[in-house]
Amino acid sequence: MAGSGKHGFVRSVRRFFWLPREMPRRPAATLPLVRSWLFAVAVGALFAVFTPDDDVLTPSIMTVVLWVATLDDVIKGVRHRWPAFLISWAVGWGLVRLLSAKLPGLGDSHWEEFAVFAPATAVTVAVFVEITRLPQNRRL
Repeated sequence: MAGSGKHGFVRSVRRFFWLPREMPRRPAATLPLVRSWLFAVAVGALFAVFTPDDDVLTPSIMTVVLWVATLDDVIKGVRHRWPAFLISWAVGWGLVRLLSAKLPGLGDSHWEEFAVFAPATAVTVAVFVEITRLPQNRRL
């Protein structure tokens, strides 16, 4: 950042929200996101086994791991990055709410939370990847 001048920070923030038009926008790579999901599931399972029932770390750890992975793709500039990020997490949140309503004992144990958050995070990743694969608008 030393050689970027006095407006370097402003350019970095502006690029985070608005990519230059000439920058290529590719779909999100599926394999790194699947690896992140598998890591989140493994960490969530470990927390479900080894933490006391009064802690609430299992869903938060799984969500944070995938939130960082999808946000990394947003920063890289994938196609339809902000709509994909927001819609995928809204769908994941809605699925958690739906599954929580179907499982009335949610919160009694970490395994029940894990049983809700594992498929919800998988759907979040799938929706994010699929939205980034939608065709890009052609500007005249």
